[in-house]
Amino acid sequence: MIEKYDVIVAGGGPAGLAAARAVASEGGKVLLLELQAQIGGQTQSVSWVPNDLITSKLRRAVVIRLREVKLHSPHKELTARGDFGAIVDRRQFDKLLAAEAAASGAELWLSAPTKELLTSNGAVCGVLIEAGDWSDRIEGEVVIDATGARGEWSSLFIRKVMRDGWQRERLAFSNEYLMANVKDEKSAEIIFTSYFAPKGHAWIYPLGKGFAMAGIQGVRIHPDVALDEFIGKQAPPRLTGAVPVAAFRSQLPLEGPLNQTCADGIITVGGAAGQIYPLSGQGLRYALRCGELAGKVAVDAVTDGDVSKERLSEYERDWKAEFGFDFKVGGLLQSSLSVSQDQKMNAILHILEGKPRLQHAFIGVFTSFNLKDSLCVLLKNDEIARVFGREAVEALR
Repeated sequence: MIEKYDVIVAGGGPAGLAAARAVASEGGKVLLLELQAQIGGQTQSVSWVPNDLITSKLRRAVVIRLREVKLHSPHKELTARGDFGAIVDRRQFDKLLAAEAAASGAELWLSAPTKELLTSNGAVCGVLIEAGDWSDRIEGEVVIDATGARGEWSSLFIRKVMRDGWQRERLAFSNEYLMANVKDEKSAEIIFTSYFAPKGHAWIYPLGKGFAMAGIQGVRIHPDVALDEFIGKQAPPRLTGAVPVAAFRSQLPLEGPLNQTCADGIITVGGAAGQIYPLSGQGLRYALRCGELAGKVAVDAVTDGDVSKERLSEYERDWKAEFGFDFKVGGLLQSSLSVSQDQKMNAILHILEGKPRLQHAFIGVFTSFNLKDSLCVLLKNDEIARVFGREAVEALR
């Protein structure tokens, strides 16, 4: 006899874990399926997060509270000081989320890759999981696709339901090295360079005494080669003598969220839905909240006995009302700054020099942590507005 669940969540990242926790908290029977043999840190080792994301139960994942951010362009650098959120260890952060989901009543299966979606009369009604010569069919009223956007085993909704894929020219590829024997600095560094990271950036995040995460993200790059070249040719002083001891590769769709994020019996969230802030590639905050929204709508739809696209569209209305502004702004800014990227970033950093309030606003816009207020501050500065360009500024305003 095939066991049936109210909701099946494919993917054990933050979006999937938040969705499973929400379903279980509402009394729904939920199964979460994770491709890897463990929860946590599959594509990222650390994340930069705003303070309001760190609940009391998740504080154990905090590596360092950021009080300093160094910004670099090809011909300019400056240091901003203040309260810029925290760096969290994703391996610990995701495991703590999994513990919360399980405590709420969610069932978690590891090493359970979702191969296909099961359908009946055009509606999704479950999944096929497959590993080696083992497979299993699992039925559910609603499937939540939280599989990310990494490749063959990801983006089930766009590939299987919409019969489409991400535009490769708008995919940002990234690679991160966990570096050992790092000079002990507590600042985060953001490096803007079109040579190594076109339409993207590089970064160095502190990760405890003697360790740091060095990464790069850009379009039309080979992430391994780009990161090696960046470390070798840029030669960041704090990485002198440091060695990589782990690598984390991923890809992010920067074309914006899918216009359609649900269909009969299925919802998609997080990276699988393209819910990524295009300017910086930030996705954790959106994944957690959109996962929560998806879980609540899914369990309510099951309770109502209606899992049609029309009923599940409540989720789509909710996340667009909450985050549609962010994704639109991020897309406009990313598009503007990708033209003459180096010259514009040089100009922006020159304008920011000696202006702490503007520096904080720029970091707020780059990370999307305090987007609306920070954007207002930036656009009030005529020099910054000229760098962004008249058309972009009119659209933003």
